[in-house]
Formats: sequence, C-alpha cells, structure tokens
Amino acid sequence: MATHYCAHADVSAFLQVSAFHATDTTPTISQVETFINMAEERIDQLTDHAWHSSRPNTVTEERGRIQRVMTDSVNDRGRIQLKHYPILDMDSGTDKLHVWDGGDYVEYIAGKTGDDTITSVSGKDYWIDKERGTIYLNSYNQFNLLSDAPSGVTAYVTYRYATAATPADIKLATIYFAAATIAMNDDLNLMQEGDDSMDNASKSQRFEEMAMKILKDNRRLGRSMPMSRAIGGFGTGRVTQ
Repeated sequence: MATHYCAHADVSAFLQVSAFHATDTTPTISQVETFINMAEERIDQLTDHAWHSSRPNTVTEERGRIQRVMTDSVNDRGRIQLKHYPILDMDSGTDKLHVWDGGDYVEYIAGKTGDDTITSVSGKDYWIDKERGTIYLNSYNQFNLLSDAPSGVTAYVTYRYATAATPADIKLATIYFAAATIAMNDDLNLMQEGDDSMDNASKSQRFEEMAMKILKDNRRLGRSMPMSRAIGGFGTGRVTQ
C-alpha cells in the first residue's frame, strides 16, 4: 500500500517502538499504512489541499471569467486564475480547458497548441504558470471577453493540483494522526511524551491535538487563495482525490 506524506518507519520512530513488520507485529505494516492513508485524506480535507504530486486532488469544471491582459502586441491576451495551486501538467484526456470563443466553448488542451511553462510563448495558443495556477491565452481578443457567455462563465477548467514534495509540518501532522489511531486501537503499549502514566485513550487525544496544533500554527487549516490572488471571480468546481 502506497503512502505519500510519511512512511511506516516514521511512525515507529516517533512512537519509539521496534519497526513494524508484515506479519509479526501488532499493528502490521499494512495496517499502519492504512492509518497513514486515513491521516493523509483527513489532512487534505482539513487543509483543502494536496501535499504530494503523487496524491493530487482533481477539480472538475471550475468556473471562471477570463481577465484581459494588456500587451504591446496587436492582440490582447486572456488570463485565468485557478483557485488551487500549484497545478500539475495539463494532459489531454485527463484535464480540460473549455474557453468561450464568442459562440461556443472550445477545448484548448486537446485542440490547441500549448505549453506547461511560461518560458516560451511564441506560437502558442496558451501557456501555464503551474506554480501560481495561472493560465494565459494568446490572441484572446476583446470581443470574446465582452461577449455574452452563458451565465457569465468564459472558461471551465478541469485540473489536478498538489504540492510537489510534502512539507515537514505536514509530514509530522500525518505521523501524529496515524499514531493517534494506533493508540486508540490499543495496539501498542506506547511510551511517548515522557508520561508513562497516560493511558492510550489520553495519548490518542494528545496526538490528535498536536496534529491540529501543527496545522493551525502553520496556517494550513482551511487553506484558500488570498483575496489579492482571486482574479477572475472563479466559482468552485468539484474536488476529488
């Protein structure tokens, strides 16, 4: 079973117990990895984010209005600011970029020429700043921007987002949550935090509180885009893992 934010060895090291094994320990490696996966999912929900590129969240049909970007060229450009970022490479068949062209929605990922970087824009219909979650459209003229798109929505975007590598605080919060589950299941005679008199239920609660404190202190809870970045008035799409 794959884990992403921490490994079972991180949990055993934290609990100061012998390494978990496939069959000879309680809990087993498989069980601990299940607890880690549960912790990862919980953290994603608490933070409204994904913390490793191998475990991305998917937003389906996020709605928005394309903003005009003034340039020195004859044609203007359009800008789409996504709610979540960093985003992963946008692949045809997996991700979608439906853009209003004045009469209908045109699919850009499959039907246009684009780039997942902003270093080379010559001859491209669109390019992407993945770190900031911004999509730029080349030659998106003012008529299209001002046209009467259905419900004022000039773009629908389906995309995946995640932080490339798990930050240290997210890793530690995952370990705490997994340890809390182990303690609650009374799987080990835990010796942690220098308080041998604390029963497992109390230790579980303590680990839960520490995990939440880490997320709160690092401003991870309810993670959302600052208002200064909320360009384009995007609505919320459906987020899945």
